[in-house]
This record gives sequence, C-alpha cells and structure tokens, in this order.
Amino acid sequence: MDINKKIEKINSKLSLRKFDEVISECKKLININPDTGVVYNLAGLAFQAKKKHKESFNYFIKATELDKKDFAAKINLANAYMYLDDYNSSEKLFSKLLLEKPDDYLLIANYANFKKKIRDFKSAIKLYEEALKKSNYKIFIMKDLAKIYSNTGEFEKSKELYEKILTTIPNSIDSHVGLSRLINYKENQIHLDQMMQTYKNKDLKDNDKALLAFAISKAYEDKKDYEKSYFFFNEGNQLINSNLNYNFENEKKIANNIKKIFVKLNYDVSKKISMNKKIIFVCGLPRSGTTLVEQILSSHKDASGIGEVEYLEKGINEIYFQDNKILNHKLIEDIHKGNNLLEEFYLKKLKKLNFNSAVLIDKTPHNFRWIGFIKLFFPNSKVVLCKRNLDDNFLSLYKNYFASTKHMGWSFDPEYILKYIDMYRQLISFWRDKYPEFIYELEYENLVKDNVNQIKKLIDKCGLPWDQNCLSHYKNRKGTINTVSIIQARKPIYSSSLNFSSLYDKYLSKYYKRLKS
Repeated sequence: MDINKKIEKINSKLSLRKFDEVISECKKLININPDTGVVYNLAGLAFQAKKKHKESFNYFIKATELDKKDFAAKINLANAYMYLDDYNSSEKLFSKLLLEKPDDYLLIANYANFKKKIRDFKSAIKLYEEALKKSNYKIFIMKDLAKIYSNTGEFEKSKELYEKILTTIPNSIDSHVGLSRLINYKENQIHLDQMMQTYKNKDLKDNDKALLAFAISKAYEDKKDYEKSYFFFNEGNQLINSNLNYNFENEKKIANNIKKIFVKLNYDVSKKISMNKKIIFVCGLPRSGTTLVEQILSSHKDASGIGEVEYLEKGINEIYFQDNKILNHKLIEDIHKGNNLLEEFYLKKLKKLNFNSAVLIDKTPHNFRWIGFIKLFFPNSKVVLCKRNLDDNFLSLYKNYFASTKHMGWSFDPEYILKYIDMYRQLISFWRDKYPEFIYELEYENLVKDNVNQIKKLIDKCGLPWDQNCLSHYKNRKGTINTVSIIQARKPIYSSSLNFSSLYDKYLSKYYKRLKS
C-alpha cells in the first residue's frame, strides 16, 4: 500500500475516533517515512483528542517544520498553544495566520474558540458570526454559535439556530439537547415529538440515546408528567452508567487522606502573604445553588465570576499530591515558607484570562474538598458553602446529565450519589469543626424565601460593600453560564424548586429515606 492510501486509512480511523490506532499507525509510518508532515499532523490530532497536549504540541511543531505550506497544521499548532495555556503564543500565531488568509472560515472559527477560552465572549461571538457567513452556514459553526448564544443569555438567537440545524439534520442529538433547555414544553409538543421519533432510531449509540433521554425527561417534567419524566432520566442514567466503569473508591481515599493529614495541622502557623486579589470560593454539592450564588456575587461592581475552573485542584495535585495521597512533609514545609506556591500557581492561571476585577468568584462545587488548602494558602479569601434540602439536591443530581465524568461519574448511579453525599457530609463536618468561623454556610431555601436579606447578609459576610446590582443578579451578563442552571440562573429567584423532590416520591422515596438516616 502506497503512503497516500495509508494516510487516507489513518484519516478514516481518526474520523471514527480510534485515536490509539491512529497514534500507533502514525508512529509506524513515521519510522518508514520520517519526513511526511501530514502524518505528524494526524498523530498530533489524535493526541489532542486524548487530551495529551504536550505530545500533540510536539507533533504539530514537527508537522509545520516539515511542511511550511500546511495551513491546517499551523491552525492546530495555535490550538495546541491554547491547550497548554500559552495564550500569548496562541494569539500571536492566530493573528499571523489571519494576515495570510483573512477569509479562511476554519481559521476564524478556531480563533473564535480561542476567544471563548480566554473569556472574551463578545469577540468570540463576532468571530463565529463572521465564520458562519464565510462558510456559507456550515452546521458545525452554527452549533458553536448557538451554544455561546445560549451560554451568554441570548436565548432566542440560540433557539433560532438550533431549529435551523434540526431542519437540516433532524437527528442532531446535541442540537436537540441544546434546544430542549430553551423550550417550555407546557405549550410545545412539536419538538418533543421530534425527539421521541429520533429516540426510536435503533442505530443510536448508547451515549446519544442517553443524552436524548435526559432531554425528553425534561420535556415531560415541564408537562408535569412525572412518571414519564422519571422513566427517561432513569433510562439515561442507566445507559451512561453501564458504559462508565466508574470507581468511587478514589473519591473515598482522597477524602480520608485529607482528614488524616489536616487533623494534625495547626492553621495558626501559616503566615502566607496574599497577592492583591480576593477570591471567593463558592462550593458545595453540585446543584445546591452554586451558580445562583455566583451570579449574585459577580453582579457586584467590584467582582467577576470565573465559573467552574480546575486551577485550585490542578495546583494542589501538582504541588502536594502523589499517588492520590498528600505529601505531608511538603505541605508542612511550605506552610512555614515565606512564598506561596499554590496561590501563585492559581493566580498565574487566572492572569492569563485577563480578569481585572479585585474580587473573583470561583464557583467550582467540588472545591469543598480543598477548604483546608484554601485556609492555609489563600488568606485573602472567603468560602461560601451552598447547602440545599438533600432530597431536592439528590433529585436534581439524578435527573440531570453532567458532561464531566471525571468529577461527576458518581451522579449516574443513585447508590453512588448516596455515597458521595455521605462523603461530602463527613468532610464538611470535619472542616466545620476545624474552623467554624472560616466557612459561611448559605441555605438555598433561606435564600429563596428571604432573598433580599439573605443577599445583603451574603455580601456582608464576603467583606464587600453593598451594591444594589446584586439584587438584579438575573440581569448579569458579565460572563457565561455553562452549567445545567443555564436558564434558572438568568431568572429572578423563584420558589417552585422547593420541595420539588416530593413529586418523585413514588420512584425515589427509598433513597430519600436513606438520606435522612
């Protein structure tokens, strides 16, 4: 087989997402033909898909060196810089490429992805709109634009695009899911019928069928048909869980190790000098109100929300963890040092995103694990712990799909949800006993019933001057919302979600009872 046919075969495997096979065959081909740039480019794309960004970067560098005319490889290299958080190099390369080919819609769309990554949403939207026109309305760009419209609160524009996509591709699962979040099915049967028709397709892959099941469940809930709603979200969870191979023991080991190490630590010995940023860490169980609280706090004139980021966890893992265990000697050593490696790591990551506000809101729910590290290494910070009725919280976890299986793999099995909540309660009890004054606990139910006073108290506890904008948090357009709360957090606070779990008592009461025990 000649080299062109081999490359064509590898390209087909890349389209089928057989990334390990692509990498293996590219390496074999490189051994025989080490000067063929396109093979390095294909290997780089496979590594990038596996999130092995250092490896992909090296392959893209080689591809561009071997074939200086390979424009696609240059775009891929710009993306590689972005994935490695080298935003300056990425921006420079994109700008250079745009001078060469200002009308290349693939280049413009990738540049839009970059702008979205660095949270320049206005520029990203303009670039997507430009790329869409220049591409003669390619579907993949339409999807990206529909999603960012939705995340920034431009719901009607998003809805219009999703409907156009489905006119062309009726079986576009991600478009059905995106549209389902924007529709109230009390008065819309048409799209539900379309989703049901697609759901009956026997060729649907399990993951696609699961995503559609969650969307259909939401539609039936809107129509107050809770029996069908339960059937479909239960079906969706079972389909995802059967293909996950999730292991809860890692969660448990990390939590136990944290308690074992921190129980011996004296927090008073930490004399860390903080940089000139106040970080408010909003954490708790997912679906406990963290997105709403971030919206309220980031409405403040001095604050910006940074959404859910993994910078704190990445820093802790890089500096203080090895084999899922805390390096106790390293932690104690750093407590007594004058410098602050963890805060430096965290703020260095944020600096690349050009946040200018003096106060930043990190609403990564699972940061509740790291409250001890926050106490030690972020002296100019506040922790807001969001709490919610556990029955309602359980239901909201189980009926919604979460894309991040890394942190949410437990949410597709009711038994794992119970285990996770138990682990969370034990760890929070430990942190609360350790330093009760450091954590401000905010009850979702209190916030809903008495929102004005609770918001004023929240702002005060976070050490911020009062700002009337915080009462109009639903008008906040400073950033995007990328969670399942995409619609709710853009509305005034409402009470219909309280005790919502009772509507599913018939199906979930056995789990609710165990939560109370």
